[in-house]
Amino acid sequence: MPLYRHVGLAAAFSPRLHSLLAEAAFHAEQFTNRLSIIHVGEATDENERRMREAIVTAGLPEETSILWVSGSPADALLRAAEQHDIDLLIAGALERTGPFRYYLGSVAHDLVREAPCSLLLFTDPRIEPEPMRRIVVVADYSESALIALMKTFRFAEQQTELEMVHVIRVLSKYGEAMLLSEGVGRERAQEYQTHTLAEEKELLRDFVDAAGQTTVRVEAHCIRGETGFVAAQFVREQNADLLVMPSTDRRSHFFERLFPSDMEWVLREIPCNLWVAREQVA
Repeated sequence: MPLYRHVGLAAAFSPRLHSLLAEAAFHAEQFTNRLSIIHVGEATDENERRMREAIVTAGLPEETSILWVSGSPADALLRAAEQHDIDLLIAGALERTGPFRYYLGSVAHDLVREAPCSLLLFTDPRIEPEPMRRIVVVADYSESALIALMKTFRFAEQQTELEMVHVIRVLSKYGEAMLLSEGVGRERAQEYQTHTLAEEKELLRDFVDAAGQTTVRVEAHCIRGETGFVAAQFVREQNADLLVMPSTDRRSHFFERLFPSDMEWVLREIPCNLWVAREQVA
C-alpha cells in the first residue's frame, strides 16, 4: 500500500523545473502510484509541449497527468489540492535573490500554513537525486505524529543508503521558567527536570515502539530548548537530509506571530528538505 493516494508536484517554468521533476521521478514510487503535475498557468499547446518534454527528460511517464490551474500561485495550488484530493503536495522551498542568498519563498510559507494535506519541500532539488541517508523526526506523542512516524519508517526502509532515523522530543524551557516564577528553588526545579527527563525518555521509547518494528536504525533523543530552533540545530549537526514535523494546525494565530510556533522557527531557518506530515486520524 502506498504512503499517499495522490501526490501533486507544483511545477513552474523556472530554472528549478528539471531538478524538481527529477526529484519527483526519483522519489515518486516511494510515496505513491499516482502522481500529477500542477502548473499555475495557461494550458496552451506550447506550454503543454514544454511540460511534456520536461516530464520525459526527468524520467517520468509521458502520460503523467498535468493539472492546469489559474490564480495566484499559493491559492491555485491549495485549490488544486482540495479539488483533486491530493494528500501530499511536493514543492520547492527556497527562492533566490542573488548569487549566494536564499530564503523561504512566500508561496512555500503559505502552503505550510494553509495546505489541507501533507507537504514535502525540497530545499536543493538536484538533477541527479540521491537517496536520503539521515532523517530526523520531531515527536509530539499525538496520534497524527504516530502515523507520521510509521510512514517515515516505511519511507526510510526504501532508502538504499539510509544510515539512521533520529526521533527527537524537545523539552521546552518554558516549564522551568514557570517553576522558578512560582517561587520554586532552582535546585528543586533541577530535580524536577531530571525526573521529567527520565519520564520523557521512557515515553519516547514507548512512542517509537508503538510505530512498529522497522529494519532501519533508530535513535531516540530528548533535547531541551525551543522546539524549532533546537530541531534545526540538531538537523545541521547530524547533516540530515530530511526533517519530518507532524502538524495538524492549518492556521497561524495572532499569538504565534508574537511567540513563534514550532513550525515558524523551522521556516525561518529551514535546514534541509522538510516533510510537514499533516496526517489525518481515522
